Amino acid sequence: MTFSIDNFETGEGKETSKGNRGFAGETILELVENEAGQIVLRESDNVDDPLVTIDFSKKVQEMLGGDTQMIGHHMVQAAIQAVMSKQINQWHANVYDEEPERYS
Repeated sequence: MTFSIDNFETGEGKETSKGNRGFAGETILELVENEAGQIVLRESDNVDDPLVTIDFSKKVQEMLGGDTQMIGHHMVQAAIQAVMSKQINQWHANVYDEEPERYS
């Protein structure tokens, strides 16, 4: 399974190689199950350094049966949506440093 995230924030005020202030052009992520049975989220070009590792205990694996990969997928998807929602809220926030003369 491959995810593509455009304009993923890499840090506030940092320049990237493409010249976009604070943004990477594109990041391609893979959600895979490794040999140890862990669900791993990693960048497609960096197999050795996972971003997220989900490791279910044997007890939970027995309860879920074969659904551990689907549950891991939903966990990662919820995390990506939370990050994107946070970024959208920051971009749309209006900050006022001055106190208004009148309140309505």
